[in-house]
Amino acid sequence: FLVLNGLIRFFLRFFPLLTLAIVFVPEASITAAIVIDTVTETAIAKVRAIWKVFANISHSILSISLGMWIYRLLGGTHGAPFNVDILAFLGLTTSFFLTNMLFISIFFTLRKGSNFFEVFRQVSGPGGINFLYGVLASPIAVFAAFLYDRMYVGGVLLIILPIFLIRYSYLSKIQLQQSNRDLLRVLIKTIETRDPYTSGHSLRVSRLAKLIAEEIGCSRRQVEIIETAGLLHDIGKIDSIYAEIIQKRGILTEEEHRVIKTHAVKGAELLQNLTSFPDEVIRGVRHHHERYDGKGYPDGLVGKDIPIASRVIMLCDSIDAMLSDRPYRSAMTVEQVAEEIQRCAGSQFDPEIVEVVLRKGTLAKAAAQIREESPLDLVGA
Repeated sequence: FLVLNGLIRFFLRFFPLLTLAIVFVPEASITAAIVIDTVTETAIAKVRAIWKVFANISHSILSISLGMWIYRLLGGTHGAPFNVDILAFLGLTTSFFLTNMLFISIFFTLRKGSNFFEVFRQVSGPGGINFLYGVLASPIAVFAAFLYDRMYVGGVLLIILPIFLIRYSYLSKIQLQQSNRDLLRVLIKTIETRDPYTSGHSLRVSRLAKLIAEEIGCSRRQVEIIETAGLLHDIGKIDSIYAEIIQKRGILTEEEHRVIKTHAVKGAELLQNLTSFPDEVIRGVRHHHERYDGKGYPDGLVGKDIPIASRVIMLCDSIDAMLSDRPYRSAMTVEQVAEEIQRCAGSQFDPEIVEVVLRKGTLAKAAAQIREESPLDLVGA
């Protein structure tokens, strides 16, 4: 997945700019880059915010300008006769990708108030893998420049047109996935409005799951899967058979307990009909009530046989419930929750995850998040 994702990003955005840098002089390359970025951002990607279009164009200009300066400094030439110096091209690609990654990292650091080094680590990928993919795939730009030298515009179109078609198809898929997620968020809020005491629960579980996933050292993709599964873990409760049970204030009967336990399987079945969700997300939802000792449901999985997403969500689900007010009790203190999850480590919860949560002070962060959010705000969000 990481290889495919890295290569797609390269082909869809950076490949045409690198080809321009080899073929044309700086002035023409920069002008062409502005045109390409404007068209792809507004017509194909359908970005409506002017500042986003401007930001993307600006960082393309900065990247290609610095890259071409280094390319020429190391002896690289443009145009005919076709001749690409390997060292100069390596300098071009290295500076190009590093500048892009630095720009994006600085942009999100300033906009989101995030830690720069954490953002840069995510942008560059595990061990700088995204940077490596870009450099290794960059010779394709040399091939495109060669075709232009031999066949002019016709040669480049042989590569450019398929790439734009791929970009359009890729972005359409992303937009469909986002639409599915937006719809599911609405459904989740609809579920939670049935019970004001659990309003915002799924969103908080999702955020806490993401935090814990990062703290236990999950990969970027694993973090995304765990975060998504956390948001959707109770999606099965949209079924009308759970409405009365969710709203009930008294003790549930044995039959009601049996029915409510089916929501995990219902949720997994619902997500299976939406092809945009990976199997890991679906499994994370199905097994989020499995206990570490094998006494959970629906399949009685034990220990590490339980998906990591489910083990994280099981803990987050319980933490949020204990830290929140309920009709039958007030919210527990951070100290009380810490004692409870420590007591249940190895039986209900993964002991290794519990150890990290207690060591990192995650419970205090979760409690602060609940205090900052009121049920009414979450219902109307």
